[in-house]
Amino acid sequence: MAAKVGIFAAILLVCTILLPLLASSFPNHRPEFLEHDSSKTDVTIHGDNNNVVHANVNDIAIPSSNYETRNERSLKEKKKSNKNKNKNKNKKNKKEMKSHEHGFEAFNFEHPLIGGGHHGIRLQKNTKTRDFRGLREGFYQNTCPQAEQIIKNGLTRAFQNDSTIAAAIPRLFLHDCFVKGCDGSIFLDTTPSGGKVEKLSPSNGVTVKGFELIDEIKAELEENCPGIVSCSDVLAYLSRDAFVASGLPHYEVSGGRRDGMESRIENVVGNLPLPDDTVDQMIQLFNRKGLNAEDLVVLIGAHSIGVAHCFNFLYRMDTPEKAQMVDPRLGGVMKFTCTSQMSTIAFDATTQYKMDSVFYKQLLMKKGLLESDQVLTQDIRTRGFVQRFSNDEVGWFNKFGVAMNKLGAVEVLTGNQGQIRKQCRAVNL
Repeated sequence: MAAKVGIFAAILLVCTILLPLLASSFPNHRPEFLEHDSSKTDVTIHGDNNNVVHANVNDIAIPSSNYETRNERSLKEKKKSNKNKNKNKNKKNKKEMKSHEHGFEAFNFEHPLIGGGHHGIRLQKNTKTRDFRGLREGFYQNTCPQAEQIIKNGLTRAFQNDSTIAAAIPRLFLHDCFVKGCDGSIFLDTTPSGGKVEKLSPSNGVTVKGFELIDEIKAELEENCPGIVSCSDVLAYLSRDAFVASGLPHYEVSGGRRDGMESRIENVVGNLPLPDDTVDQMIQLFNRKGLNAEDLVVLIGAHSIGVAHCFNFLYRMDTPEKAQMVDPRLGGVMKFTCTSQMSTIAFDATTQYKMDSVFYKQLLMKKGLLESDQVLTQDIRTRGFVQRFSNDEVGWFNKFGVAMNKLGAVEVLTGNQGQIRKQCRAVNL
């Protein structure tokens, strides 16, 4: 019995003296832990060296730890965590489904990860290639990787010789896309049917240009990548490069269009906006092409560069009611400059060769040349957009690239439809 008492006393002595000494040897080390109130979603994470990170409990993964026990997280919290995960997963699935309905892949973001001794939160963005109506970004990456650079170089050379080409190319693009879709039909000089072609329409004619530049670029593409790049895609990329050369930030363009095999002058009627169109007429036209009122106002901003011929606006000064919608000083410039119907005036005389929001500011001061531009400030469906873009140039820039890609997807031919022309002015026989 005495021996047992002695042994017990020795054990008690060890626990009393040695254990505190061992604990004091590690004063600066403590395990990771979560200060978590189950009624809150915010948590504070502590670790070595007193590092602290604030995060949302739904956005973090808790790493395995030698110090973590089953008692550190109650059964109630585990059920809540699982419920939140399922809820977030359902939201993600719904978001991806909604994105596919609109033709674009969603951007997927990995959840922040907590790990290691530094507790750095990493947010990794995984972007997928956009696919819209059979078109996609980087379409020629494998078949003709130098295509976009060849097109850009062609625009750069032309722009250095004639800066007005920057406004002419996007006009070609709209006039092509709004008439039976973006199929390069505006380039055709003749068709197998032998009828008159789109480019001979009064809405086109002498007021459109840039065909020689298209020919030059297409010839270079055929030398490098025969039968690969369509004429309609050349125009889409070239329009982007024209805007970028004029100051617009770069935006990606989807490719994959095929070229049409017909072009008829009668198809132009009713499919292009006219200088005396009402807001109703323009919205209806844009709606038929899959575009809305905001897209209309966004794309009208292309008039930040370029000129208008006098026959498109001088008539406004002949009617007192219409003349009231013209700034008196601008009216004087119209009368003085328009010595003939083919004379021209810059849409934006302040920054004629620069894509900026000054054009919208001028509309609000009744300084729009075209009646169809000016009436956008009078209609409740469009005036708010004009006001917004006049004060938010960056916001307009961001929307412009999106609207241009929507325009470039109007009634496109893809897959095995149409053809890839060898020469843009004639169909392959």
